[in-house]
Amino acid sequence: MALIQTSLIWVTYAVAIAILLIVASIFVYVYQTPRDRSASVTIVCIFTILSLLATVLLLPVDIALVSSTNSRTQGIKKDWATPDAVDSIVYQLKIVYYTLYSLDAVLCLLVVPFTYFLHEEYDEVATEEGTQTLGTRLWGAFKYTIAFLLLVVILFLVGFFIPVAGHKDPKDMDLDFFKNLLTENRGEQALTFALGLLIAIGTVLYVLYTAPGLALLPLALIKTAPRISAPTLAATTSSQLEQNRERQRQLEGRNEGSEGGLDPRDRRELEALVREERTLVRRERLAAEATGEGQNWFVRVWMKMEAVFRPLKLLGGLFLLLVSLFIFASILITGIDKATHSTCKSSCGFILAHPRLFQPINWLM
Repeated sequence: MALIQTSLIWVTYAVAIAILLIVASIFVYVYQTPRDRSASVTIVCIFTILSLLATVLLLPVDIALVSSTNSRTQGIKKDWATPDAVDSIVYQLKIVYYTLYSLDAVLCLLVVPFTYFLHEEYDEVATEEGTQTLGTRLWGAFKYTIAFLLLVVILFLVGFFIPVAGHKDPKDMDLDFFKNLLTENRGEQALTFALGLLIAIGTVLYVLYTAPGLALLPLALIKTAPRISAPTLAATTSSQLEQNRERQRQLEGRNEGSEGGLDPRDRRELEALVREERTLVRRERLAAEATGEGQNWFVRVWMKMEAVFRPLKLLGGLFLLLVSLFIFASILITGIDKATHSTCKSSCGFILAHPRLFQPINWLM
């Protein structure tokens, strides 16, 4: 009986992980920029998200396994829940906990930074010219990863020593002090400090990066489609690009036999044509992406569905704009109410016992 119950829980956990693998794959694939896709980055992102979600999902499994040893009706241990059986369940959980947490640490501290730096080190022009090889990319990614690890170690050391340094006289910080400090278990304080600092920095970046989304998302949905359709834009850009390159060939052929090279006027025109060519190539690539060229059938079907449901996107954008204004007005009213009617003001954080101004969200709730 014990084996059946615990096996069912672990099988359910495995099924949930399989579903999460599909979810993580779709999430990464949808939010990746098509022209910047890389197989190694995609695999690492999917595996990292899956590992983190599996770690979070392990807590309900822990609760389910522990609860399975107790009778729901009588509230006592079941007959099969002997100390040896319970120890076996706890031992299995420990193995999975240590495995997942170790895997998360390796992924977050080594694999993900190394993959990111390796991808950023890639230079298409340098690779085509032969000045950049896989070895140079690996060495550059390795150096930046080591620098990241040193930063993490410094954070842990600061978190390790700061909590006790402020309570000690500098004269007492001798060799015995550091020896006693190392024998004490302060790893939790160091980990808490490092995570707290990183979370604080990440929260600031998160707020600054995502806050405009409340206003920009409705506007992105409301904005009308471009006047020129993607196929027409692609054809026009291709024609302009061909004319540009033909003009470049004419200028280069005209001055091919001259000793002094291009005259200043032709040189300026050629430089302008080269800049225009880069713009046209970029526009041609964007037009190809907009039409789904080079994409699989799923992306092309999705783009056609977006075109069909464009009126609904407009209505959804207007609705989200009203929601954004609604939230902004409610926050503003609450701030004004606290600033004017709080009894203790800044000494207690502008606590408001009884709201006096009409607040739309409170009324709706």
